[in-house]
Amino acid sequence: MNLYWFLALVACLGLQGVARSQDSELANSRKAAGVYLFSEGGAAYMPNIGFKDWSTAGSFAGNSYSVGYSDLNVSTDIGYNFLGGIGYALNKNLSLELEAGFISNSIPSYTGNLNATLNGTSGSLTGVTVPLNSASIQQIPICMNFVVMNPDLSFRPMVGIGLGACPTRMDLGTVRADFTQIGGGVYDLDMGSYTATPFLIKLKAGLGYSFSRNFDVGLRAYVNILTGSDFGEGLESNVYSVIGVNGNMTLRF
Repeated sequence: MNLYWFLALVACLGLQGVARSQDSELANSRKAAGVYLFSEGGAAYMPNIGFKDWSTAGSFAGNSYSVGYSDLNVSTDIGYNFLGGIGYALNKNLSLELEAGFISNSIPSYTGNLNATLNGTSGSLTGVTVPLNSASIQQIPICMNFVVMNPDLSFRPMVGIGLGACPTRMDLGTVRADFTQIGGGVYDLDMGSYTATPFLIKLKAGLGYSFSRNFDVGLRAYVNILTGSDFGEGLESNVYSVIGVNGNMTLRF
């Protein structure tokens, strides 16, 4: 009888050891790897870029002109973006990432108040919406992110915050200017190209699904907050944002 209970006890302990070993292997299989690569791509939109009062001047066809703008605002069409980066898991839940990307949007028009002078004769328009031809804005956001994620789940929610810079080129294309009210004609004026490198704050969140320890896909949404955009020649914006939704793929090593 004593031998029977002894063998039963040994069997129970053996089963517990196997279960603990399996749990340990499962936990280890889901631990975040140290280094990983990721990429994203999707849609991007800039709701509004508000500029400080701005003026420009030039000449065409023997005429001299100057144009002053106040309450100048630019909105974009929905564009596209993509990015890639490398990350490192500092511990089970916290990672550090370095990423760089590209964002492109077309600019259909601007709104604002307009004061124009042609050969010394002035006129003004208030609350005008002016169509732009071939206008666009491109950005190269570069930032360092801190990301929080739970690797023990098959569905993996994540949040992150990043800081960096965003080299930007804005081409305002051409605008059809009507000077008939002040004795001129109708002309296509080149609005010029401008560059800036604003400070970037990035907020992002998403949900991924882990197919294996090394590979997961998901969806991510982000907001880029850009401050201190000085495009030169007096064209400045204090703060504006970019909103995006991306598909995501991560490969862990």
